[in-house]
Amino acid sequence: MEVIKSAEEIIEGVPKKKYTESLFYEISLTAKYCKKVGEQYFKKLNTGLTAEEFCVLDITYYEDKKICQRDLALALLVNRANMGKILDHLEKRGYIKREVTTKQNRPVKIVILTKEGEDVYIKTLNALRPGIQKMIQFITNKETDSIIKSLRRIRQAVKESIEIDI
Repeated sequence: MEVIKSAEEIIEGVPKKKYTESLFYEISLTAKYCKKVGEQYFKKLNTGLTAEEFCVLDITYYEDKKICQRDLALALLVNRANMGKILDHLEKRGYIKREVTTKQNRPVKIVILTKEGEDVYIKTLNALRPGIQKMIQFITNKETDSIIKSLRRIRQAVKESIEIDI
């Protein structure tokens, strides 16, 4: 029985370097780092929102204030059970309300941003701005646009290349 010694022996044409020196590792590490910093920053702001809750309000604010629970879960890459918990927490505080409607002849729950939710969203966004501006001062607008465009292309390539359940 032949023993495979490394991943490079399986994948031909791939440069022989460690995974921890790859683009995918750098993206993953950067995402983890940003998530940890974001969690700490939201705690420090003391707005009563988590980063995920803020993202729900952000998406809902720009989606004509109505979006279905499933689309929110997909946008944040969380399962429906976790999205349900996030939405329960936001609803208990009066930031959103959920209504059942139909979409393509199927019942769906839509999330509607309340006036209170809009107010806390804007208040939190304004509190976040100084920190964001401090962080992005090291990257030009052109670089930011290029990075975002590249990350979207990478996500699309991964999505089309590997069958995953999100």
